[in-house]
Formats: sequence, structure tokens, C-alpha cells
Amino acid sequence: NFITMKDDNETVKIKILIASGSISKINAAKLGVNKLFPKTDIVIEPILNLDSGVSEQPMSDAETIAGARNRLVQITSQMMKEKNAEFAISIEGGLETNKHDSQQRYLQCFAWVCLKHRDSEDFISETRSSTFVLPDIVSKAIMEDKEELGVAQDKYFSQFNKENLGVGKGEAGTIGPLTFGAVSRSQYY
Repeated sequence: NFITMKDDNETVKIKILIASGSISKINAAKLGVNKLFPKTDIVIEPILNLDSGVSEQPMSDAETIAGARNRLVQITSQMMKEKNAEFAISIEGGLETNKHDSQQRYLQCFAWVCLKHRDSEDFISETRSSTFVLPDIVSKAIMEDKEELGVAQDKYFSQFNKENLGVGKGEAGTIGPLTFGAVSRSQYY
């Protein structure tokens, strides 16, 4: 049984539906909610196969937030009530060129996080993560070779450390190797 009111004699449990099966996004949701409710047992249920309505690799701010919104609206208040969930979360990563770079050769990486409460169908909280610039060789692989970020970054970082092969979609993500492991993909979101 899930409760939302804190009682000194009971463990508070909060159930969250997340519009992804990505372990990094699931962990990011847990980390974020734990910051708000530190002494809470958080239960995450992935809701799979929700269509973002955008390309596999969103290439603009507008496309990225649209993908996060599109997935979140498919998790209805009715679904949340049936599954006894308090919140629903959607996270969409994206890229765009720096509008202040006249040569448009560097890509910036960011994510949009959208959240709603089951009793507030009309209000969606939206926030954009911090932004970082991708290395030139990774940007070129994406823009010229049309590779997805995870594939492009794996090619680049695995040449320095074979352990980095396959981390693009994993917990390390792109931010992990760029920060020498100081920040994981879950922490970044």
C-alpha cells in the first residue's frame, strides 16, 4: 500500500511511472525523488513502448522537449490511479548546435525532464538539464555520418579505454567519460 503523507510510524512509499526502460533514466528518477523525499521507499515502474513522436536522436531543443512531453501524456491520470502511482516522469536526451557558434560545428548535449502528479493532468513540470559540448570528433560523427550519440561516443571513447565501449546508452553515458567518471548519466539527468 502506497502512502503520500509522512507518518513517524510508517515507511513512506511513493510509486512512480517512468516512460522508459532505461536503467539510467530509472536511476535518475530515483535520485531526484530521493532528494525531495529523503526517507522514502521509491518504487519505479517502467512504462515501455511509448512513442516519442520524434526522431531516434532529437536534434533540437524543440524536438527534444516534444519527445519528453509526448511520452508523458501517454501516461494518463487514469493509468496512474490504476497502478497506484503518485507521479509520472519522462526524460528525453537531445542535441543541438550552438546558436552562438557561427560555424555550427559543435553539438551541445542536454535532456528535458517532464513530471506530473496523478491528480493534476493539466500541469506538467518541465526542466532542462545542464548543457555540455561534445568533442569535435563525436559531433562530426553525428552530423556528417548520421550516427546516434551513443554509437558515436562509444567509437570515440573506446579508443582510449576499451572499458568505455558500450557505455553510451549505459550508466556512464557520454558525460561519464567526459568527466572521468565524476558524473554518471543518471546523476546528470
